[in-house]
Amino acid sequence: MVLYVDGGCSGNGQRDMARRRMVMVVTDAHGAVLLEDQDTGGSNNIAELRAVLDALRWCRSHEVFEVEIRTDSRNNLAWVNGLKVGRQINDRDAVLDLKARIERLREPMQVRLVWVPREKNKAGHYIESKHGL
Repeated sequence: MVLYVDGGCSGNGQRDMARRRMVMVVTDAHGAVLLEDQDTGGSNNIAELRAVLDALRWCRSHEVFEVEIRTDSRNNLAWVNGLKVGRQINDRDAVLDLKARIERLREPMQVRLVWVPREKNKAGHYIESKHGL
């Protein structure tokens, strides 16, 4: 199965986290939205990682144990595939927490995380058209 994920955050420059709004989307290979979630706070990094976590949760609940997840986030790809999270990341603790949750959830599955350019990310198209992110 192929899934596309994307996440975005409006108001990244806001110090008041309550003024930030994250959107996370998971689509199938045809662009049909399987899951959409919104939350306050966070950042683009957090929204991108939460979209991967959401995709894995969706797979578990639908008994899909082999999946290719496509993302346009190079940070997402690097962190989920084992690159250490640098100390200069503002939301480092939240990123590390999400990374650990993703690792635990993907353990019994065969998961390939693949980078795609933004223009080929079907979840990204949805976020752009519906949320302007």
